[in-house]
Amino acid sequence: MRKIAACVLIGTIAIARPAAAHDTESAFSSRGACEATSAAESNAENAWLLVTFPDLFDTTGEAASFLTRAWTCDRNPSDGHYYITDHIEEVLGSGWFAQRNH
Repeated sequence: MRKIAACVLIGTIAIARPAAAHDTESAFSSRGACEATSAAESNAENAWLLVTFPDLFDTTGEAASFLTRAWTCDRNPSDGHYYITDHIEEVLGSGWFAQRNH
């Protein structure tokens, strides 16, 4: 059941990108600026994620933890800038996600 719900989560986030997704196109000159933007976007998405997927997340803290892992700031070696990177599928398939106390 969790695998089905995880697939639905991936699909829903992909379809609802404007409503619930991080900006992966903007370049940041520092990791701090990238992480501040990612954190602000995650804060805006916590409630939506909790309401949309109550079978996967019990609290806003659990949703926030997921978002922190799912959207990281990675440096692009070709231009030296940091970009918010989508790791949703990796996190949903991770041991952390499978072993949450949900």
